[in-house]
Amino acid sequence: MPRRSARRRSGCLRNCTVTEYPLTAFTLRCKANGMNSSSHGARDADHARDLITDIDQWSRQGRRLSSPAWFPLLVVSVAVFAALPFALLLGGNAAGYWAVVAPLSAVVTGWYFATRRVQLPFVRGTIVLVTGVVMLLVVAAFLLWFAGDSADFLPWIVIACGFGIFALVWRSVPTAFFAASTAVAIVVVALGGWGNVGVIMTLVVGVGAVAAAMVELAQADPGRAHA
Repeated sequence: MPRRSARRRSGCLRNCTVTEYPLTAFTLRCKANGMNSSSHGARDADHARDLITDIDQWSRQGRRLSSPAWFPLLVVSVAVFAALPFALLLGGNAAGYWAVVAPLSAVVTGWYFATRRVQLPFVRGTIVLVTGVVMLLVVAAFLLWFAGDSADFLPWIVIACGFGIFALVWRSVPTAFFAASTAVAIVVVALGGWGNVGVIMTLVVGVGAVAAAMVELAQADPGRAHA
């Protein structure tokens, strides 16, 4: 028997219009509306998945661009590991080696920061710049006026203090651990009175810098850790 048009609000009939048609026609229209709703829902789900994928990719790129600590750590590791063969060539003259490597490392690191697409905020960038300049000046001053045993510990003290400041500015936990481990190694070696200070500190600082740089890279792009 025909019924008057009405809009139902429950169950499958929510998207169906009841008209003056037989029950069979009404059932077919209800199924068609349900299929259309399902297709729209599937498309919306696909769009949502695509958006989540894009957000994840942008997040990884943002972390990679905003994490600059890995490069100076890598520069330090190369500089300290190269100190051993050069010390043999220079007859154990550590001061001569660092007089060349310290400004060279500063120039390379400064070039990296100057050419980055993403720059630090002004205040934090200024702190990093001033810290790097002070590190270079302190090394130069000690190499000029304090030769001998004190010069053996000088580069490591500068590295520990400088990277401690960098860790605070960059909010980098791996860099903080590297700075702390370097400081602890300096104290232990100095109090222990061990020989071959350069060899011991080179191994500790070099390995620590490489490990911290790898952790920084893994945090910047989590996919690298599982590659």
